[in-house]
Amino acid sequence: METAVWQMPLKNPPQLVQAGRAVHGRRLKEEVFHLPELWCLHLYNYHGQLSIDGREFELQPGWVSVTPPNARIVYRFKGESWHAFAHFRLPSRGDLVPIPVLQNLGDKYGRLAKALDEAAGWLPSMPCRASVRLWEILWQLVNHPFSETTPRRQLHPALSRAVREVEVHLAEPLSIPAIARQADISHNHLTRLFKAEFGLTAEGYIRQRRTERALHLLVHTTMAIKSIAAEVGLPDLHFFNKTIRAATGHSPRSYRENYTTVHAAGG
Repeated sequence: METAVWQMPLKNPPQLVQAGRAVHGRRLKEEVFHLPELWCLHLYNYHGQLSIDGREFELQPGWVSVTPPNARIVYRFKGESWHAFAHFRLPSRGDLVPIPVLQNLGDKYGRLAKALDEAAGWLPSMPCRASVRLWEILWQLVNHPFSETTPRRQLHPALSRAVREVEVHLAEPLSIPAIARQADISHNHLTRLFKAEFGLTAEGYIRQRRTERALHLLVHTTMAIKSIAAEVGLPDLHFFNKTIRAATGHSPRSYRENYTTVHAAGG
């Protein structure tokens, strides 16, 4: 395995854009990603290969990778494979610190995977808190001390558990009664909490988050539209197309092509 490091400006916190868990390798054994503005952090639970601008790396369970913006990232899978991920922006200036492209987390894996799940759960309602948690994770990867930051606002504990359940399992079938049981709260009470916090029913919140993640994947990856639909828990292509059209006025393919054209033109 090749040894390499990135120089990352970590003096100031990152801006977390998307986070959660992703399942790959069900249909395609190779997938290509290109995120012009975003760094990527991935925690792996499988064996596979990673190529970053032609540089090859072996992936193993319990390892973590960091990839820079504008890189051509190719994953090669050996079957169904899931990883936890974070896509984020870093400030363009600041003191640089070295961080390995790929490293074995050892006994830190479980703790950092839990921290990344927390960041994913906080992102919709507390993006600053989510970004700070990611910042803590990055500093742990470079073995520097960090300090906790207390958020200004907290969700109701049951709602926080429900949101985390949604974010972590967004690619899977979600049942509101099951989420309510995980949150240790009644279905009706959970619905009232979602409505009070987000102005949406629980079903509406899930639909919104699936749409947001789908749009992110459409413009920042080369994943097939059918794969994206499955990735966000909407495997029925007809319903997926209807959902994206309702949100954007375009079909998934048209939305992706329009974004690519505008971005290439500097718009």
